[in-house]
Amino acid sequence: MLGSSSGAFNACVQQTVRLVQPNSIMELGCGQGKFGELLRQTGSAANLTGVQKIFSGNDIALLEGKGYRQIIDRDILDFYREGFDENYDLIVALDVIEHFLLSDVMSIIHFSLYRANYLLLVWPSAHPQSASNNAFDRHRASFDLKEVSDRFDVVFYSQTGFAQMHYMHRYHIVLIRGFMNPNVLPPFIA
Repeated sequence: MLGSSSGAFNACVQQTVRLVQPNSIMELGCGQGKFGELLRQTGSAANLTGVQKIFSGNDIALLEGKGYRQIIDRDILDFYREGFDENYDLIVALDVIEHFLLSDVMSIIHFSLYRANYLLLVWPSAHPQSASNNAFDRHRASFDLKEVSDRFDVVFYSQTGFAQMHYMHRYHIVLIRGFMNPNVLPPFIA
């Protein structure tokens, strides 16, 4: 079963993609293809690759129907540990990095910045979650902007969330400039 994520950050993600104007995108953990849908809504014709462990025969057709041109059927950590040489305008991880240990998150960020002009991350803070349907559902890391901005060139940051029962779900949205990227973005206008 492919995972899904909150819609609380959709508008901010769409606006960020409009500013970056990527031609090639790799999404880590594309789940049910929400990001592909968001791209279609913005009118983007970017070449979209997804790295996603496939669980059933229907998953690939679902993702292709949402605009993914290539699906890499791999566990994200295994894919990153082996390394890859392709370069992208944008690498995206929406509501996925909290499922890894913090040391693995920092390794993924670091390697991504060698392979992309920008890295767009969205993650919840301090939101415990157990593995109910599959082992990939478990949350393993929580961190804040300072842990990212002290190490990397953050060019945009926002925060959003929603209340549910007695808990506030807070999401961080951060765009990080790749190591070889000299571009300056226009001002963010919501």
